[in-house]
Amino acid sequence: MKEIYSRLIKSEKHLEILNSVFLKASVINKSIDSGLLIFKENLKKLNRLLKELQIETELYNQKNRQMILADIIEYAFLGRGYYAVKSKEDKQNFIKVILHLVNILMTYELLTVNTRLRVRFLKELKKRIREIGNEEKFNELLKFKGPVGLKKGETKAPKELNLYFDKLLPKTAGGLWHELLVYIFILRNNYGYIIPLLLHQRLLNKQGHIVPPDFLIISKDKRIYGIEVGTKKEIQSGSFSLVTSIPTATVDTENSRNSDRCPICKAWIQFCPFVINNYSDFEYKIDKTEVKCLMSCNLYTSKEIINGKCPYSKYSRQKTSAPYTKHKYADGLHYHYACVLNKVSKSMNKKIRNHPDKTAIKTHYPHYSGLGELGQHGFN
Repeated sequence: MKEIYSRLIKSEKHLEILNSVFLKASVINKSIDSGLLIFKENLKKLNRLLKELQIETELYNQKNRQMILADIIEYAFLGRGYYAVKSKEDKQNFIKVILHLVNILMTYELLTVNTRLRVRFLKELKKRIREIGNEEKFNELLKFKGPVGLKKGETKAPKELNLYFDKLLPKTAGGLWHELLVYIFILRNNYGYIIPLLLHQRLLNKQGHIVPPDFLIISKDKRIYGIEVGTKKEIQSGSFSLVTSIPTATVDTENSRNSDRCPICKAWIQFCPFVINNYSDFEYKIDKTEVKCLMSCNLYTSKEIINGKCPYSKYSRQKTSAPYTKHKYADGLHYHYACVLNKVSKSMNKKIRNHPDKTAIKTHYPHYSGLGELGQHGFN
């Protein structure tokens, strides 16, 4: 990732250098004299128009910063990165890349609960982007101790501080990674040719504009579908369909099992290497979204999983008559299995480890409902 960010910076520097050479150029000989005059004349008019439109604020600003940061990542992988994808093996590796990237995006959000890490991040931001240190809520966030950016009731931070924190990361709480995951979900299921519109969220014509869905899919039978990631955009999707006659499906992200935040540590539960390896293998048939770790995993032994050595395993079950389920975390929610072992009493910890629970210890493949129609018209 460091190399990708470095090369994005180099592209910006390259363009800046190109412009600065002409800005600083003086008349060397008559052959370029008229060219420089034309440059300066056009630059003067361009700068005046840019000032009126304020285009530069759409490239970095406090209000929409989380969207802009997400756009840059999506540009790197879905706007340019796909040029590196040529063969079947490339596509499989690309899916693996996105899954590892999603894990990194999830890890970034440890800043919500880790005060020391958050302070280090904020100080580095202030050092390298000085204007951030002057933003209204910056110092308040810098001094705040405890979780921030979580749901109401899970943090003592005021609403305004939670909103400000949200603007310092690229589309938090799954906004960015769901879009990336839906892309590879469509790709792996062979639903059709994918047209990402994530960087084109306003399509213009002379009279006005329409807001498109996140993706367009061209299916095997030459139909075109719109895909909107996340609910609560039905009116927007309906308007697009009315104008274009392109049916739009809404992808349910809330119940996808791709956004399980452990209620104990508040960290997102990431995709394990077993899931990443199999999901990126087009020959591997996935019959169920849920993976029973003790019965399926070939990376950790059953003993290692039972003892909480795998940092990815989830724990989810309801209380039963079995003594090893009579604890507060047997409530149907999805936890890190290791967090449950650390939180229960020593006696309960022993009971859980002495009775391998094939039902409770699990993980999940990426999956989204709401795309059934595409399954009928795709390339499968």
